[in-house]
Amino acid sequence: MSDTPPALEISGVSHRYGARLALDDVSFSVASGAFCVLLGLNGAGKSTLFSLITRLFALRRGVIKVLGRDLNLNPGAALAELGVVFQSRTLDLDLSVAQNFFYHAALHGVGRKEAARRTAELLAAVNLADRA
Repeated sequence: MSDTPPALEISGVSHRYGARLALDDVSFSVASGAFCVLLGLNGAGKSTLFSLITRLFALRRGVIKVLGRDLNLNPGAALAELGVVFQSRTLDLDLSVAQNFFYHAALHGVGRKEAARRTAELLAAVNLADRA
């Protein structure tokens, strides 16, 4: 047995959008060096889970670890170990401009307060603060 922690460990993760349950007690792990694909029907919770792993959404129930680093306890260290490959090189059109900034900031380990500061600064610089 290896002492290497899983590359990704999801334990008891649940998420709701108001009354709608999107994820219900999801648990799995991906071994370090393994190749994994997340497949499912539309509405199955793939994007929700991805948004929790990358901290676009706050994790309220369960634990997510990246190489043993708890995403809630030490998000910077966990996200620094995470690589993300997008399907295409575009912004998410379902998100607002500000939400896209926050999403990409989270992928790069930028905290929420700093992301908010940078977002406000960038939007003001291009006269789009009122269209965030």
